[in-house]
Amino acid sequence: MKATILVENSTWRADLTPEYGLSIHLSADGESLLMDTGQKDALFANAPLLGVDLTALDHIVLSHGHFDHAGGLGRLLLRVKKPHLWAHENVEDAHMRAKKGNAVFIGCHLNKESVVFHPVRGTTRITENVFALEIPPEERDPEFVHTPGHLVIPLENGTFETDPFRDDISLVVKGERGISVILGCAHAGVVNILEKASRTFGTKAFHAVIGGMHLGDCPEEFVDRVTSALAARFQVDVWRPCHCTGIHSAWKLASKAGNVEWAGVGTILDL
Repeated sequence: MKATILVENSTWRADLTPEYGLSIHLSADGESLLMDTGQKDALFANAPLLGVDLTALDHIVLSHGHFDHAGGLGRLLLRVKKPHLWAHENVEDAHMRAKKGNAVFIGCHLNKESVVFHPVRGTTRITENVFALEIPPEERDPEFVHTPGHLVIPLENGTFETDPFRDDISLVVKGERGISVILGCAHAGVVNILEKASRTFGTKAFHAVIGGMHLGDCPEEFVDRVTSALAARFQVDVWRPCHCTGIHSAWKLASKAGNVEWAGVGTILDL
């Protein structure tokens, strides 16, 4: 099994294109999966340079409905014939960003008739060894969830509330080197996600934790609480944070846990 970062904010190679967003390709069980599609064009520039044939995808997974994770979906669907698409049933929630008194839509547009849509509920098997994992809001420890006030969804009365990110999902992979967790933005809280994976799969030991941890714009006290809990509660061989984690928060984690490296475009991990 192999995970390849196709879209991320940064890259280690001059021939690859960085873009604010995330897309991770997974080769598993003889099938080709793509988690998230980035924001615009980087996915289509980087995939062939990294040996990924987007026309041969078997599955597309959306970790949630934000534009930087689902923005490339429309263009991708022009290349893939009736793919299996996995996402939470709330993936089309009206995610918005409040800015100067106005709310701007930052969600995704999805025509479910163009795909074979599979709603993710609880723990949902995608392939033999790849699972999508939902942590409903009522199961999230609020001590490990921080949603900035500018991320909102509209209410029927015309007001807004802080976005609960009901659609946030992650992937759990049973690989040759152990169990790994692949995050989109971890809006459910990275500690909560790993706790749910631990309960579901019966282990606190993971080979790799890869992806966005949404710590980049969080208060220092919150970052310290989360990184301390991650280091204390779980045994992880390989930490590969990226995207919304924030460099400062990644280095904070590195001060408490081993083998922490930023996963820019072109990062490839054997799982």
